[in-house]
Amino acid sequence: MKNLKNIFRAAVALAGPLFFAAVAAAEEAAHEGGHETITFMGDWLPRLVNFAIIAGILVYFMRKPVRDFFANRSAEIEKALRESQEARDKAVAALAEMERKVRELDAAVRAMVADAQSRGEKDKAALLEEGKKATKDIQEQVKAGIEIEVQKAKTDLAVEASLLAVDLAEGKIKSTIGRQDHERIVKDYIAKVGGRG
Repeated sequence: MKNLKNIFRAAVALAGPLFFAAVAAAEEAAHEGGHETITFMGDWLPRLVNFAIIAGILVYFMRKPVRDFFANRSAEIEKALRESQEARDKAVAALAEMERKVRELDAAVRAMVADAQSRGEKDKAALLEEGKKATKDIQEQVKAGIEIEVQKAKTDLAVEASLLAVDLAEGKIKSTIGRQDHERIVKDYIAKVGGRG
């Protein structure tokens, strides 16, 4: 975020002089009476020199903030991936713990049933009913807890996947603009600026 503020400040600092230069050029053109002759030395050369100076200044001042921005972004993505993996590992561990508890509860229920059989027919029916009810309640609680943890993990992974998809798309767009496309865009821009002069 700090790098973005630096980039914004640099852009504002460069926009002011460009604005005043454009106003001065418009005022000079208005005083000439509408008829002008365009020459390379008189019109294009100063524009190319100005462009080269501005481009050089931008590269000089923006190089470090842009490099830092991308380095920080990569670190943030790595951190988010680590956090996502940790959340997934915690969810898997919680699921394993819940399954262990369910197995222990099943064993406890079986022990209760065996004890009830040894006490006799009368106590057997009451203990079986109570054990079944307890097992069902616990299983429902465990299942609800597992579903909550799994849903949370899925949500975290979906958010991380969407962020990675955006980053990959941004990188692909940047990589598809080649040198020839860049030169064509610059030439078109120069032609438009030259046509207004």
